[in-house]
Amino acid sequence: MNILDIFYKNIVKEAIEGRINSFFYYNVAFSTFLFEDNAKYEAKIVHDDLILPTLYIKDKKKFNELLLRYVDASLKFYDDSNFPEEILNGKMYDENLRISKEKTILALLFSNATIEDFNNPVAFLQRRLSFFYNTEECEYELGYSNLLNCNLQVRICKDRINNETPYQFVVSCISESGEKYDLPKLKFGVCDNKAYIYAIQNDNDSKTEFSKRIKRNLYKVGEGFSTINDNFDIYQEGNLNDITPSFLVVSNIFVSYMNRLGINDLVVSSMLIERWNAKVISNDLKSKLKIKSYEEYSDEQNRIQSNLTEKLLRTFLRLTHHCNNLNIVSYPTEQDFNLHIFNDGNIRGNNSLLNSIANMMLEADKIIDNKLLK
Repeated sequence: MNILDIFYKNIVKEAIEGRINSFFYYNVAFSTFLFEDNAKYEAKIVHDDLILPTLYIKDKKKFNELLLRYVDASLKFYDDSNFPEEILNGKMYDENLRISKEKTILALLFSNATIEDFNNPVAFLQRRLSFFYNTEECEYELGYSNLLNCNLQVRICKDRINNETPYQFVVSCISESGEKYDLPKLKFGVCDNKAYIYAIQNDNDSKTEFSKRIKRNLYKVGEGFSTINDNFDIYQEGNLNDITPSFLVVSNIFVSYMNRLGINDLVVSSMLIERWNAKVISNDLKSKLKIKSYEEYSDEQNRIQSNLTEKLLRTFLRLTHHCNNLNIVSYPTEQDFNLHIFNDGNIRGNNSLLNSIANMMLEADKIIDNKLLK
């Protein structure tokens, strides 16, 4: 199958309409400019709430090479459970739409791109390839936390193709009887000795006595929180107080884990532009069914997006408030649209729970010995 035909004849041309058809419709919208060909495919979809980026391909040969490598790596990484049967059996494929696993991979690739990635897609593809190669699945026991009153287990697991990164960081609380309660999952990748954090997501609504006890114990993260002053309104004290304790604990364990592997540069993403655009397009389509107005859908989207973006940033800013070993290098829009943090590696904090867990990672008997880095 010709991957480059799928990209240039389908992905590029369907993206200008905002709808890529690969059995499911993917609401991905962008323009493309091919410098060497002096050719631009201008987005045709129009909506006030869309943020339409342009994919600037300046070195077509290098871009094509990396794109082919990315699709090949994805086909090897993601098993068939990530694709519908209608694609797997090949009956949907024709020379016009080219519906296939490869087309799905390309459509979803750009749903994880930032503005900077559209401006420099070669660096973007190199980073996405590194996310495959610089991480591998692993699992180990961190030990017993007296403050949480449970054992902690850390796993790095493969994620689904439609999520932000190939791997996710999972922390589990385990009772003496063996009951397991998973904390929110952190989506990350490693490239050039930097850890890129894209999301923290909670899909666990457990209401057992054990999970309720863990949730109560997690509120110990409130110790050490005091008044601060920052340049950004969303980072003021009231907002930094508005964090989810489990998110903060997972972030703390992740940062400590990265430190054990010698990775202390942290990049926290503020927004994935195509995921925003996908919701705008979806809202517009749903509003045509006359169930709710576009404005109602849009208000809900703004609330959810604000919560997702600001909550992720607030979580890490709150962590820097507690941990003096974490230093903010730049806020979003200062260097780029990400939050940059550096960890000097010497644990200095004002919260007993966060300190104790960081020290558990430091003293763990069975830490993965640089398995994350090949």
